[in-house]
Amino acid sequence: GSSRFNESNRWAYFPSGSVAWRFSDEKFLKDFLKAIKLSDGKFRVGYGRTGNNRVNDFAYLSVISTSGINNTYSFNNGTPGTSAVISTVGNKDLKWETTNQSNIGVDLSFFDKRLLFTADIYKKETNDLLINTTLPAISGYGSILRNIGKVENKGLEFSLNYKVVESKNFNWLSNINISFNRNKIVKLSDNQEAITYALGNRIAGATANSISKVNNPIGTFYGYQWAGVYQYSDFDQLANGTYLLKANVPTNGNTRTAILPGDIKYFDLNGDGIVNASDNTIIGNPNAKHYGGLNNNIQYKDFELNIFFQWSYGNEIFNVNRMIFEGGGEFPSNLNQYNTVVNRWTPENSNSLMPRIRPGSNVFTNVFSSRFVEDGSYLRLKTLNFAYNLPGNLLRKVFMKSGQIYFSAQNLITWTNYTGYDPEVSVVSNALAPGVDFSAYPRNKIYTLGLNFTF
Repeated sequence: GSSRFNESNRWAYFPSGSVAWRFSDEKFLKDFLKAIKLSDGKFRVGYGRTGNNRVNDFAYLSVISTSGINNTYSFNNGTPGTSAVISTVGNKDLKWETTNQSNIGVDLSFFDKRLLFTADIYKKETNDLLINTTLPAISGYGSILRNIGKVENKGLEFSLNYKVVESKNFNWLSNINISFNRNKIVKLSDNQEAITYALGNRIAGATANSISKVNNPIGTFYGYQWAGVYQYSDFDQLANGTYLLKANVPTNGNTRTAILPGDIKYFDLNGDGIVNASDNTIIGNPNAKHYGGLNNNIQYKDFELNIFFQWSYGNEIFNVNRMIFEGGGEFPSNLNQYNTVVNRWTPENSNSLMPRIRPGSNVFTNVFSSRFVEDGSYLRLKTLNFAYNLPGNLLRKVFMKSGQIYFSAQNLITWTNYTGYDPEVSVVSNALAPGVDFSAYPRNKIYTLGLNFTF
């Protein structure tokens, strides 16, 4: 039960259960399992429902406010006095958001439990999502919290543990795990096809959007397909020496007479010869194809070493920093440019894909486009820990139970093709707009040297 919902929707039921079969204990399989060196094996099946009530307290009730210049009323033509108005619309039909999840798994160990393998396949379906949805402007309110839609997540997870070396003085344990997850919006409310998220003034006034569309992943990037820059061949040269964009060449959001060689170019997806909002499309996916980690624990006598790598592959990042500093248009003004604009388009450097600089003129460069969508894949040496445990005979002489000298480091090395500071980034605290990078502070490299003593 949750008091955040109206009495009629306060209670819900979330059962779960699982069964497992340890087939390695079956007598009729003993000879076969022994032949393949299987020490232990178990199949698992599970199903469960969970609920989400993470909304504001009393979210089902409307909020009455007495503040604000418009919240006044005049009686008998007198001086307007304070009055109360509904500032936020409540929704008494709010109820629990529900997730149904099922999974099938297997746990295997080989060579007297020296090699452990785990695999899981799962499917999650979330119904009645608690989301703020837009209201018609005629209502006088911007949005209302509702239960809408259905989202599906399904995937595979694998884990492998291996005792590479196991002896009296030297031990090495290695673990690797990898996850594949695919999410999809199954449906929205009222036959809605998509929900867009406009970053708006969060990005210094630039128009930047993500879209969550039915039968597509959540929060895909939405904008124009970049087509390079206009070349001289796209223009007719007039008698007075000026250039006019050919009639069969699409515009870039500006008027045909305002476009010149070296300006940015976009694909005209609907074929009407004019690039505008109708040509917006999905231009990237912030969701990784797979991600995981590799951990190694090595011990030699009194020395210990731990090395942990993590990675993400196939996710994309929208680099808003480049949109700001490589834009080259009138917005934003008075900002230093990246040194990449040194290679901008000029008559002498017409092979460049960097648009020419046109201060004081709108060349439609500061919009969400595939030009600023980058591969965010990375491999990172996340942590490294090295320790020396002081010998017992030395510790006893100084009346200590244990003593350790250690050194640790975090975020040491990152291998990536992403041009921003840090590929592990998402600055928008909204699930509808992941993978956006704008002025994010990169993760620090941290070095620690320490001592641990127990008396």
